[in-house]
Amino acid sequence: MIDNTSNTINIVISGVGGQGVLTLAEIMARAALQESYNVRVGEIHGMAQRGGHVICTVRIGEKALGPIIDPGTADILVGFEPIETLREAKLLKPQGKIIMSTHIVYPVAVSMGQAEYPAHEKIVSLLGEITDDIFEFDAMKLALEAGSSKALNMVMLGAIIGSGFIPISKETALSVVRDSFPKRFKAVNTKAVKMGYNAIS
Repeated sequence: MIDNTSNTINIVISGVGGQGVLTLAEIMARAALQESYNVRVGEIHGMAQRGGHVICTVRIGEKALGPIIDPGTADILVGFEPIETLREAKLLKPQGKIIMSTHIVYPVAVSMGQAEYPAHEKIVSLLGEITDDIFEFDAMKLALEAGSSKALNMVMLGAIIGSGFIPISKETALSVVRDSFPKRFKAVNTKAVKMGYNAIS
């Protein structure tokens, strides 16, 4: 939790195109604004439409004057996939916090047999060189239980809120989620938020 008048919390969200990384960042930002925090959001992506790497930054706090998060300064790294988490680990500060989905999305090079996907233990070991504060779970499994694979990002939102690392309440997050989706998708997405919240809290 941060002090609204002084500190800033830096969040990096890393995933694959189509997983809803940007939507998660936007909803987090709207929820932070609803809680009266200053917030900045940035996005960097390549071939997102083809399953390429996508990264969003969310900075919450009075000193968040821009979206850029320098290497070694992120308080929280949110990874939608193990390799995508590791890809942006350089941005995390020592003993920062990691929230990672263990569900694998194989990169094109791996699918084509041009590279090998590293063992999960190896990925966690490398992340562990930066921090031992790692929460990992299968967010896709929970999304499917909630009703849709597309609710993966809302499971991750629930986990972020449930961690208590950011100054956004569960009630505010759910309110913003309800306002952000058409009526037919509200039930699935709010259920996904609650499941992610319960998984970590």
